[in-house]
Amino acid sequence: MNDQRQIEKWKGKVALDLSTNEIQAWSLLSDFFSLHLWLPGVTTCEKVTGSESLPGSIRYVASPAYESGEVSWAKEELIGFDPVERSFSYRVVDGNMGFGEYVAHFRVLPGMGDGCRLEWSFECEPVTGWTREGLLGYMDSGLKGMAERVEKASNPDGKNTDMVNFEGNDKLDGKVINGGTICKANDEVNGEIHCEVNGA
Repeated sequence: MNDQRQIEKWKGKVALDLSTNEIQAWSLLSDFFSLHLWLPGVTTCEKVTGSESLPGSIRYVASPAYESGEVSWAKEELIGFDPVERSFSYRVVDGNMGFGEYVAHFRVLPGMGDGCRLEWSFECEPVTGWTREGLLGYMDSGLKGMAERVEKASNPDGKNTDMVNFEGNDKLDGKVINGGTICKANDEVNGEIHCEVNGA
């Protein structure tokens, strides 16, 4: 009998509405080897094996060295790609950023009017050196930067709505998240907290 306690996994999702239509956004973001063009903070994204839409393909992503002098890097494997649903999934297979088992799913969905919605979700083991809220905050900030670059490339005068979702059990009463939005909750929240900000 295995008496070890099962590790509770982290789950989360961030999403953002753009004025860019889903076909344009997908054409820019669907290349698995182009992350450095769209995600701020990532300066390197190189093919290790495979092709841009072939499951089993592996990319190497890295951020510049800061005060520590150490480059943060990861190798990620494409595990699913669906051009009809405009989505792909990947997992971390190696790196020095504290990730163990980590699987993420990225989708471009129909949005309001002629726009689209970007959605980035994950499920992982607790990450060394991070909190789940910190990881969600990083993803939320990254998705906003990604959206800005997509809008500039396709529709620079668009408007957007920012949304971050917290899933699971979190103590969030009065906690400032999502660029200053205050989520009010009573003690522990089991389910989802949605924080929306209407941007100009």
